Amino acid sequence: MSKIDQFETEIILNGMTDEDFIEYEKLLKKVRTPFSKRQHCYTTAIRFPCEYAEQAVKLIKYGLENFEDGWFSTYTSYLYIGHIYEKAREYQKAFDAYLSAKAVLGSEQQDYIEELSKDLLWMKLHIDAFQYSKELEDWFLCYEKIDAFSKSFVNSEFRLAVAGMVIALHYGKKDEAKQRLETAKQICLPNYTGKLNNILARHQYQDSFNETPESITFIQNMKI
Repeated sequence: MSKIDQFETEIILNGMTDEDFIEYEKLLKKVRTPFSKRQHCYTTAIRFPCEYAEQAVKLIKYGLENFEDGWFSTYTSYLYIGHIYEKAREYQKAFDAYLSAKAVLGSEQQDYIEELSKDLLWMKLHIDAFQYSKELEDWFLCYEKIDAFSKSFVNSEFRLAVAGMVIALHYGKKDEAKQRLETAKQICLPNYTGKLNNILARHQYQDSFNETPESITFIQNMKI
């Protein structure tokens, strides 16, 4: 294990102090490209436990502020900030980070925008206590454009079912809402394997259901 790998393992376990940032800066000087320096910051930060969420975000922002690079590493940095805050149940902060990621993309990276719309609609639902908004519907329709394979992952399938149900209820489409609710409830069951289970198993990948407590409670309590 290299010195920087060992250092990253230690800060993931114990968090980061101001002195650690000074030491990390010294170690990153040995990393060649700005992209790789940023990558070290965000791939390390995403592995911090929830109690170190703010430290993890500080580490990613350190990479953004100190190493100039292109749109992809900037987008990924903000995306990971969103993931960190989402895991820590800081949904407004996660939403703001995803918006920053979207702003980096502009209008030229449509595939990335479509993928990101899943995260934006999910945080919007949490912020609005699972109520309809036009913004939610726009992101839902955007994510619907993505390929069928990506939409079939368990968590993606669940998010689309919940968002689709909220939107259907807004328009008075009770039959569609009931169908989507039933899909969401099935996904919540402990024995649900998902549409991609057999394909992913061949590649030794486990597609597991891991959604927010708020969303699961919302679905379990919903009656139509």
